[in-house]
Amino acid sequence: MKNIISLDPEKLKFYHISRIDGVFRKTLKKELREVLRIVYELDVYECLAYLIKRKGMCLPNYLDTDELNISVVGLYHPGIKNAVSNDVSFRAFNNMTFLTGSNMAGKSSLLKAAGLAIYLAHIGFPIFAKSMNTMILNGMITTINLPDNLRQGLSHYYSEVRRVKEAAIQLRDQKRILVIFDELFRGTNVQDAFDASLLILSELTKVKHSIFIISTHIVELAQELARYNNISFKYMDTYFEGDKPVFTYKLMEGISKERLGMYIVKNEGIVEIIQQAV
Repeated sequence: MKNIISLDPEKLKFYHISRIDGVFRKTLKKELREVLRIVYELDVYECLAYLIKRKGMCLPNYLDTDELNISVVGLYHPGIKNAVSNDVSFRAFNNMTFLTGSNMAGKSSLLKAAGLAIYLAHIGFPIFAKSMNTMILNGMITTINLPDNLRQGLSHYYSEVRRVKEAAIQLRDQKRILVIFDELFRGTNVQDAFDASLLILSELTKVKHSIFIISTHIVELAQELARYNNISFKYMDTYFEGDKPVFTYKLMEGISKERLGMYIVKNEGIVEIIQQAV
């Protein structure tokens, strides 16, 4: 090996290269692989350190406990420029979060950020937050942006029902599961969505060994669910300045009272366009 190192690269002959090739492929094959492994590992660590410093990420702190306990400070979505951060936490005494908010308030983005953080933490990667303490979960199942399935002939609503059934099976078979439902049963009419959501959520409140995050536009559900003491009611804050809505993207305690659906429709001038068509 010393003879190889002492060779002048500019004066290498064919037999020199052949000897070096033999050393690398046979004599020092095991040692060379170990050197490459170390280089690759250092490259990964360097990239992670760069991301942590530039993106304001952090490495999670893992709790040696089976009790439900997850808290994240300064959580934000990496795909949103100048994203607003929020603090989220889940414990055994409030293992279900009922999230409300107006259209475009940031509910789905918050759910995605939470799911992404917990997923990254469980594969040993840094997360997009200031700090995180987490116990170890056994799985995660979500219903975010579920499409219909033309090949199987499944409507959007039936796809939702099937996904909820999958979640129920996971909850039956093992503990410590994270379940995220975004706009549960939005693929059907309002009354069925209300009744189905109330039925499923009421049953899920009895499951104390897992964590649930549910977002919905059906704020009337909150009155029916208020009797369950393990539900934490949260909303994404929105308010009006004059006749224009202001989106703070901040997570607040309570239930949203703002409704922006009709404002958005009227603001697009759809009625005026239809009137012009007439």
